[in-house]
Amino acid sequence: MENTNRNIALLIDSDNISPRYVETVFDELKSIGTVTVKRIYGDWTRDDVKGWKTVLPEYAIQPMQQFANTVGKNSTDSAMIIDAMDILYRDTVDVFCLASSDSDFTRLAVRLRESGKQVVGMGESKTPKAFVNACDSFRYLDVLSGKTDDEPASGAESSITPRLQIEEEILSMLSRGEAGSRVLISVVKEYLQRKFPDFDERNYGFSKFSNFLKSFSSFRVVLDGAHNLCLCEERSVRRGEIEAFVKSLLQKSRGKRLNIGEVNTRLTERFKDFSVKAYGYRQIKLFLSDIDGVEIEDCDLVLRD
Repeated sequence: MENTNRNIALLIDSDNISPRYVETVFDELKSIGTVTVKRIYGDWTRDDVKGWKTVLPEYAIQPMQQFANTVGKNSTDSAMIIDAMDILYRDTVDVFCLASSDSDFTRLAVRLRESGKQVVGMGESKTPKAFVNACDSFRYLDVLSGKTDDEPASGAESSITPRLQIEEEILSMLSRGEAGSRVLISVVKEYLQRKFPDFDERNYGFSKFSNFLKSFSSFRVVLDGAHNLCLCEERSVRRGEIEAFVKSLLQKSRGKRLNIGEVNTRLTERFKDFSVKAYGYRQIKLFLSDIDGVEIEDCDLVLRD
């Protein structure tokens, strides 16, 4: 659980963040701490920032004026970086939230982390990976809010970590584990957030991390004896063979039913190293009840018609 007693400095680059995301920004920061510094940087004489002017009073955000002294040069970035360093040296905040999709803030994020500050980045899913990875964590505002630019930049690509890459990391964790390749879900999420600063199950359409994990077919989520949710390697080829064997036993039996104890005996005879614990189950009954097409009645396993 996040420590919500921390002070946060929120610094917004108005050139790269739309006012449509302001509510999402503050909603995300509520779980991290209290926003004690709220500043937004831009040239407020320009018409293209007028959208921000209507929301600044509502959220008590302080506009920081920075004239564009030279055409083609982003003086807003420089002003935001200088302010960030001033706040750092005053040492009054614990967390910096850099709201921008601009990779120019990559070095600033690195420098703030070197000084022991947590850095939360917020931007659109087109944000360059260099900036994303320089932060402790990164939130994609367009994904979380469900709002996107009317005219996305030409050739812009999402930097969200692909599901396949997430799956490979989880399988790697399971392969390094012991006790049937089991690992607590909380440990998995903590590892993924360290490995991928932008990891958030909501990026993939899930409100709960456990539901996100259940969407994969290469491993499964089970309840262990201590009532902790765990991940367990699916071992799909071997499991499929076991399930097919159980169904064949039921097909050949009278009434298409067998005592669970007998099924377990036949399984251990057929598969010498068979153990339900290797698949994350406490009891053979729980393992058998998860086989599609069968059900348990009293102490018998029955093949459904």
